[in-house]
Amino acid sequence: MAGHSGLAGDVAAPSAGAIGRSPVPGSAAGSRGTPARLARVWSAAFHGMRGRDPALAVWLIVALGWFALLAGGHHHHLLVAGGSAPTLAFALLLVGGAWLEMIAAMMLPTALPMVRTFAAVSARAPRPRAAMAAFLGAYVAVWMAFALAAVVAATALQAAAVGGGWRWIYAHPYWLLAAVLALAGAFQLSPLKDRCLAMCRDPMTFIFSRYRRGVRGAWALGLRHGVSCLGCCWALMLIMFGTGVGNVVAMLLLTAVMGAEKATRWGRRLARPLGFGLLLAAGGVALFGDALWGWGVYAPLYPLCGVGAP
Repeated sequence: MAGHSGLAGDVAAPSAGAIGRSPVPGSAAGSRGTPARLARVWSAAFHGMRGRDPALAVWLIVALGWFALLAGGHHHHLLVAGGSAPTLAFALLLVGGAWLEMIAAMMLPTALPMVRTFAAVSARAPRPRAAMAAFLGAYVAVWMAFALAAVVAATALQAAAVGGGWRWIYAHPYWLLAAVLALAGAFQLSPLKDRCLAMCRDPMTFIFSRYRRGVRGAWALGLRHGVSCLGCCWALMLIMFGTGVGNVVAMLLLTAVMGAEKATRWGRRLARPLGFGLLLAAGGVALFGDALWGWGVYAPLYPLCGVGAP
């Protein structure tokens, strides 16, 4: 319990004595605790918050992310689709910025329950605003690392398609979409998906079992939450590489799905039907990709990572 010694003091409220007697979930005593004890800690945490709800600030960031995506999407397309192919550094910068916007627009709404829980727990700790900034910064850093790796891989793939022996990708670009749909569908059915989703769906237990006071503790907790969120949603986010980074319909659908998985009562039961649906969609795209391409259902490859069309 020594590692969690700051928790009770941070969330202390009028019923501080009850909090002090309540074990932290995940500790030796907490594993034998009752839901009633956890409920007392949870209630005290929100009393300790004293009305400071981070939701407004988070939603403001989300709104700015969506505005940047909607306002900048056409401009990004013109930059990468017109004229000669930009350099790799420019492509990474351009798409990295787009992914930062997508993280703000798509992932922060799904992380809001965890953010509010952290704010409640850390409200009476020293420098709560700095702790919140560290928590969110670490969360975004995990997703940006994933985005960078994905962008580098996709850019290398497109470079091979332009100047290497993979030019068939431009003749049949729907195979990329079929591949990422199949990958996402298969991952939805995996035990790892279930484990990561369970952590994202229970912010109280996740934070109370890992909380450490201070900015360093907040950063470490943000990293752990980012990793669990990445483990839950990485395959779904890869679908954006198959539909086109600027595909607003895909972004809205994926945001709704990921939010429902994490925040609704039936979210845990959504994963498997969604997985089977994605596998069926992958088969449909593979079989009827030429027709879908002709109808303009999804974007060509070259606007994704800044490699010009051949």
